[in-house]
Amino acid sequence: METYVSSLCRELKERGHRSDVATLGYLFKSRKPLPPYQNVAGIDVIRLPSLGTARYFVAPRLLQLLPRYDLIHVHGVDFFIDLLGSGRRFHGKPVVLSTHGGFFHTAWFPSLKRAYFHTVTRMALHGVDRVIASSPRDEAMFAPVAPRLTLVANGIDFSGFAGLEKRIDGEKLLFIGRISKNKRVDRLIEMMAALGQTRPQARLTVVGPDWEGLRGGLEARMAALGIEDSVTFTGELPHGQMLDRLSQARLFVSAAENEAFGLSAMEAMASGTVPVLNDIEAFRGFVHSGENGFLTDFSTPATAAAAVAAALELPDGRLAKIGARAQATASRYDWGRVAEDIIEVYRQVLADHEDS
Repeated sequence: METYVSSLCRELKERGHRSDVATLGYLFKSRKPLPPYQNVAGIDVIRLPSLGTARYFVAPRLLQLLPRYDLIHVHGVDFFIDLLGSGRRFHGKPVVLSTHGGFFHTAWFPSLKRAYFHTVTRMALHGVDRVIASSPRDEAMFAPVAPRLTLVANGIDFSGFAGLEKRIDGEKLLFIGRISKNKRVDRLIEMMAALGQTRPQARLTVVGPDWEGLRGGLEARMAALGIEDSVTFTGELPHGQMLDRLSQARLFVSAAENEAFGLSAMEAMASGTVPVLNDIEAFRGFVHSGENGFLTDFSTPATAAAAVAAALELPDGRLAKIGARAQATASRYDWGRVAEDIIEVYRQVLADHEDS
């Protein structure tokens, strides 16, 4: 979501629009306090005091900011949309919501989430001028509760990845993303143990922050499986170093069990790196197995290992053709196109607001 908001603000600025960002005053993962104001790459970021937790917070000071703006674009389904949607009659500002998967990224209290979604969220969304579904999955999920819904898929910095020169080095596999429960890095490790029986030279690199303190347990599992030399955790890397890892990777892998979109997988495809992904709805939206990547069941290590091994065995020419088709797919998600679609939503909402 942070990448999405940053990219959208950049595109808006390039087109002559001002967009500020209001968010919370600390990081969820560490509770580290952040400055109340900061200019980040030319974008004003206002950080609000709040009460609560990462699961649900309250930050009513947002209301003090509203008079400055023509339109409010909320990202994610949380207190902000509950406040602005339910309180529309009091603040009178047009509101747009981008769904980003709602709050269904984990299996935490699913019955409670569904009940909340179909009551409180439904009521709030009736005060929202337009809901932008971030994926076909979100479109299907939100259609019953959002009366004004538009599908605009997530965007990527296509040119920043498409210009990457592939320098494939051996049988390197790469995963980029947060180490969190829904990303199922544990299943990547189990897959590597199974893969090592037929492809002992294969190596997996995991790039991304340890979002939920899982790395210690994952490394203990690697030791128990005897594959400490087969998997490397780098932590979060600067963008240039991350691109270097992508350039060397033969395959991009993800065992994620829940994704709103699959941003890092799409960015890997933009670089021409062939993806082998878990067979979930989000990934089925843009990967056609055998054409521009591969889908498999990572819940069964032997099945996933067989799919990865088959992809590793492909001749370089065949792999390059699949990578080219992956890149062509990714080009449809370039931020330039996505930003224009979002700006058109803004225009429609503002016009409707003026007529009402």
